[in-house]
This record gives sequence, C-alpha cells and structure tokens, in this order.
Amino acid sequence: MQGRGPDLRVKVDRRLLPVTFGPWFARFSELREVQRRAIPAVVAGGDVLMCSPTASGKTEAYAAPAAELAARTSRAAGTVLIVSPTRALANDLKRRLEGPMGLVQVPFGRYTGEHKERVGGALASIAIVTPEALDSLLARRPEALAGVRMVVLDEIHVLDGTARGDHLLVLLHRLERAAEVRPQRIAASATVDRPHELAQRYLRDATVVVIPEPRRILARAFDGREPTRMAGHLDELARHGFKKILVFCRSRNQLETLAAKLRGRTRFGDAVFAHHGSLARDHRERTERLFLTAPAGVCFATLTLEMGIDIGTVDYVLLADLPTDIPSLLQRIGRGSRRAGTTRCGYVVENAAERFLFEAYLRIARAGKLCAPPWGFRPSVLVQQALVLACSNAYLVRSDLEEATPPALLADLGPQACGAILEHMVEAGWLERSGVDRFVASEEMERRYARGTLHSNIDEPRTVAVVDRATGDVVGHIEAAEQREIELGGRERRIVHSDDDRVLTDAAGDAGPARFRTAPRSPVSLPLARACVEEFGLDEHTIGWVPYGSPGLVVHGLGTVGGRLLRELLGASKESGPFTLELPSPPKDLPRPNDAAVDAFVEAHRPWLERRLALGPFSKGVPRALHLAALKRLSGIEEAAHFLQEARVRPLEVLDEERLAILARL
Repeated sequence: MQGRGPDLRVKVDRRLLPVTFGPWFARFSELREVQRRAIPAVVAGGDVLMCSPTASGKTEAYAAPAAELAARTSRAAGTVLIVSPTRALANDLKRRLEGPMGLVQVPFGRYTGEHKERVGGALASIAIVTPEALDSLLARRPEALAGVRMVVLDEIHVLDGTARGDHLLVLLHRLERAAEVRPQRIAASATVDRPHELAQRYLRDATVVVIPEPRRILARAFDGREPTRMAGHLDELARHGFKKILVFCRSRNQLETLAAKLRGRTRFGDAVFAHHGSLARDHRERTERLFLTAPAGVCFATLTLEMGIDIGTVDYVLLADLPTDIPSLLQRIGRGSRRAGTTRCGYVVENAAERFLFEAYLRIARAGKLCAPPWGFRPSVLVQQALVLACSNAYLVRSDLEEATPPALLADLGPQACGAILEHMVEAGWLERSGVDRFVASEEMERRYARGTLHSNIDEPRTVAVVDRATGDVVGHIEAAEQREIELGGRERRIVHSDDDRVLTDAAGDAGPARFRTAPRSPVSLPLARACVEEFGLDEHTIGWVPYGSPGLVVHGLGTVGGRLLRELLGASKESGPFTLELPSPPKDLPRPNDAAVDAFVEAHRPWLERRLALGPFSKGVPRALHLAALKRLSGIEEAAHFLQEARVRPLEVLDEERLAILARL
C-alpha cells in the first residue's frame, strides 16, 4: 500500500473501521482501488469476491475488516478463518499480518499441519488454516468452529478447478452447518475469466469487485536453456543492473539441475537459490529469508513462488519454460516490478515454435483474455469425505454424506450419487457394511485417519526424506535415490546410507539431479489453442489446411483433448498436438461427433485422460458412471465436439517458410 497523490480515504468512511483504520491505513496517503471498493462491501456483511492483480492490496482489504469483526466480538476464539491454499502462503500471511494484528490486540495465528498456534488452548481469534486443517477441525473439533463469523478464501484461484478446490466447496457447506450462524464468505483472487461464475460456486449473492490488470508487459526472448546459456542470460541481466532475478522452471528436475550447475558460475556467485515443494519447510523458509535479504541473487522456483509469498523486491522474472496457461503466466510475471506500472520479464526459447507460443500467450494476456478450461466437480472428493465421516462418527449412513454435500452439487450429480459412491467403496474395500444402510471404515482407512492422512485431496507420490548427516536436518523429500549423489535445494549431496523412508547424505560435488516424478503437462484448453492459431488467419469456426511437403497440416486449435478426438475421428496415424494434426491429404468432410461418439472417446481414452486431469487421490472409489461423467466435464471434450459440429475447412493463405516451419513444430 504505497503511493502518493490526492487523499482518497473519504471513499471509505473511517467509521466503518473505527478500531483498525488508523493503525492499518493512516500512514498511507491513499487507499488502493480494491480497498476503496471492497472494504464497504465486506463491512456491510455480505459475501464479497475481490479480483485484482498481484500486490494490489487485496490482503488488507479483507484483513482490516476481519480484525474489526474480531474486535467487535470481544476477540473470541475462532471468529475468523482465513483459508490459505498452501502452508507456505499461510506462513507468509502470518509474517505480513502479525504486526498490524498486534497493533489492534487481535489474537492471530496459524492452525496448519506445520503450526498449531493456540491462545489459551483455543484457536486464535483470527486463524489461518489450509483446507486440510479445516477438514481435520470439522472432523475432530467441530465445537471449535461454532463461533466462526467470517471465512476468507485467500488466493481462491489457486484452488479453483482442482480437487482441493472441490474439497473446499464441501468444507464450506459443512462449516455452515457447524457454525451457530452462517459465516460471511470473502474470496480474494487474481484476475479470472469468469468472476461471477467463481462467486456463484463459492459464495452466495456476492458483491463482485474486479480491478483490471493495468500494467504494460515488456518481454524479451533469450535463446537457449542449457546451463551454460542460462549463465549467459543471467550475466547479461546483471550487466543491465538487475539485481534480484526470479527464474520459473517447468519442473523440479529442471530447477535442481540449473540451480546446482549455476551456483558460483555467474556474476551472482553463490547467491543462487532453489525453491520447490519437495524441499523441507525449514529449507524453503530459509531460502525465502536469504533471497529477501540478499542485495543480489537468483532464485529458481516452480509454482511455489508463483503466489504472493514475500521474497522482497524482484527486479526481473525469467521464464525458463512456457507456463501451463495464461493465469499462470500472469501470476509468474506479476512477481516482478510489483508496484511499477510496467512488468519487465524474459522468456527462454529453443526454437521458433517456442518463441511463437510465448509471443501468442503474451498477446492473449495483454488483451485481457485468460482462456480458462471448463469447470467440473470431482466426485472423488465425496469418497474422501465419506471416509472422514465414517471415521470421525464411528459409522456412516447415506444421509450423512448427502447432508455434507452442497445442495447444488447434489442436484448436479443426481439423487442416487451418494448411495452409488458408498456401494462402490464397499466393493473397493474402503468401507464395510454394518447393517442395512450403515457403513464403517476399513481397518486400513481407520489407521490412515488415526495418522491424520485422510484429510487431504492432494495426489502425492510416496517419497523418502533426505537427511543431512552433519546436522540431522531434513533437507527435502525425493521419490527415488538409486544414484549415490544427488542435487537437492540446488546443492550437491552424496548418499551415505538409505532405507525405506529416508536417505542420509553429506555435502558432495559432481552430483546428478534428484529424481522427481514428471507429470504430463496440463492440457491446453480449446479457448487457449484457438486464440493461439488466430495468428494464422483462422476465424471463429474455421479449421485450416496447409500443404507441407508430402503430408499436410490440419491447423485445428482444438486443444490437447480436442486434437486427440479429431485425430481419432479422422483415422490419422500421427499423434495430434493442441494446435495441428498431420494428414496426407485435406479432409473432405469434417467429422460431426454426436453424444455417443464423445462417450465412446472418453471410455476408450480413460487412462490417458485420467493422467492429465488430476481427478484426486480417491478417484478409484468413484463409480464408473460418475467417473466418466467427470472426465467428460473436465476434459472439455463436449466443447470440442460442439466446435466440430459447426466448423469448416479452408486452405490457409500462402505462408512463408518460417511460419510453415513454426506450424510443423507446434
């Protein structure tokens, strides 16, 4: 909240925040736009969604009214819950808000898997939780949530469209049933495509405040991502005066390789850091502190730093690979030049096709389009909820699961859905019958509940802990340790001993990267793929044909899933990408897939779709019909089929050799 200019505080009456306005805002000459527009709506007591760019003041726009509410309710335990998407963000919120909360004497703390901060044995008046911690509280200490008056969904765009976001939808409904009165819901989000739909999912009759992204984006390309080339890019940026550089990588494997190979080999010396979710909490937090306080440095990161964790001023963001979608692109480049009018960033390319896609993504972002995929609920979340309910209540009946499910979701899934889920869970061995309509958890699920591992819808592989032999500290977690030397946290380590759940290591040299599972890339949505191929002159309902050597190219822009559907319907032998398909001759007629063809495609390609759509760790407990329906909704296959119903093929205008070569590599 910085800036100078005309006094705009009159837009927010100080009397709305009698306790917090002075301590929180008096030192600033003006409030940010999102604060001026959202604070009155939050104080009025209704549900509010605020969508605005990174570092625009959203946090203060909900935190000051939350502190006001806590003060008004005698600072009672558990008055406000702030649901943070990650524990790292929860820790960051604690650091950022602890001072202002202390100024108004509001008890403030975290209740997560890492930190359970209580005041007099109870929740703090304002408690930061994760969805998993909220699930645990609802199951084990529901009485602690009776007094909740406000629940804040921070960075809701991070969870929306994932199994954890669907989990949160159910938890909000259960919280409403546990609380004495319905808690007010506030959601804070980066800019999203359809804010009113987001509000409809998580809120009720909400006021929607949208602040557009005002920044100019100045981006340049850097050629080559091999370590030696990356070292040259960093040295060039240093020569131009950039001191704090954040490099986003595609994967943990790529990150570890670059961080280890470049430490001590650029102008930044040893001030080269690594940050990703497989590193131990203490290691991540130490990295955040070191990068924040370093006068100059480079931090290699995955999506862990895509969100608003405070790492200080970042002069420049370098994208080592293409982000998965436009929101991710905006989040990443938004971490640099946080309060300047212009975003300066770079992107690394290996060929002309990569350059084209980066330029297309940036063009789409500048136009304010996000090209989001369709939203759909993952019924695997109800499997997880059934297990938690069965364990926390000793047994479960069908009506328990139905009452725990939001009515809108229940109506969408159908009246028989919960019964079918419970029956299938019995077949899977996760539940056992105990009477006509009574179910109990299996022994294995009871053990998982006792260990606290049933509260999560995060699909994580089994890992082993990497321990530093000299200090005894856990450095991080990896999925395999077959080699004797590894790179972790950007440091080289030698394995001296390993067993089933940990490896003991010493500092070493000439190590290879730790092994992490590489998940398939997220599907490119149809709206994003179509926006990219517009560059070649395709209008709204057109698929292009380009002769290119012996075969030709169908330029479809149907996205990852739609492209595979087109390939199958045309009987093509070559694999399709999100943008093009190679064919020996132009198609005489485009296929017009009906519902039966779509259903057959989903059934035939079920494993392929499952690997790409992140259905959640409990998806094997979902009955076949519900599972296929979820795949259909989430994949966007129906949108692709609808497009093909109206599409036509036409030859593309004459393209030069460079653009033909780009098309051939897309």
